[in-house]
Amino acid sequence: MTALEKVSYNQAAPIQYRGRKTSRARSEQRRRAILEASLRIVVNEGVRAIRHRSVAKEANVPLAATTYYFKDIQELISDTFMLYAEKAQSIVSVFTRKMYEPLENADGKKLAELTTGPKLIEVMVDQLLAYVLEKTTHSREMAVADQAFRYEALLNPNLRGLANQHAQAMEQKLIDFLNLVHSSHPKEDAKILISTLSRVEYEILLMTEDQLSYKAQRDLLERQVSLILKIEVPEKD
Repeated sequence: MTALEKVSYNQAAPIQYRGRKTSRARSEQRRRAILEASLRIVVNEGVRAIRHRSVAKEANVPLAATTYYFKDIQELISDTFMLYAEKAQSIVSVFTRKMYEPLENADGKKLAELTTGPKLIEVMVDQLLAYVLEKTTHSREMAVADQAFRYEALLNPNLRGLANQHAQAMEQKLIDFLNLVHSSHPKEDAKILISTLSRVEYEILLMTEDQLSYKAQRDLLERQVSLILKIEVPEKD
């Protein structure tokens, strides 16, 4: 089982599967196996490599099974994206939770410090960078799938709407947190931070083993978060 398949996907997604609904556990297992195989193909070859025959071979199921559960390639692509979206949201939920924890465990003066001072920058940058590193190292397949689906959404109108809904759901998690820490423009700031995260993620994906130093990426995130929240970060020695 790959790191991609190990990711929990219990979080509800904002969009719904389109393929044939199943009522029996065995049928759902086969349908899931087909989608996992399709997602592996996206990671290894790109979205355009999804074909009923190639997916059936990867999933080790009869060709008829793929056409039974998914009436056409577009439906198979859409549901594969849904599987990716659920996994992606699960990863985001873990790190969102970690950003909230210091605030939940503080009160009075400590809470004020965490929501207005330099400590807030440290907490946010720690978790944002940890999220990117999780996605680009331990769950690298997720980051590669993300890039593949981003490109396909530009070309595929059937996928574009789903991708937009998924992006909005992810963005809302950041908006909620930014509201809590008194961002003056949480919606716009969330978009800026997500764009910065995408850049950092892409840079790390392109790194070779001898380039694995994340100082530049951390400095970029720290600078962006400090500008958004209008908090001065003390000079480092």
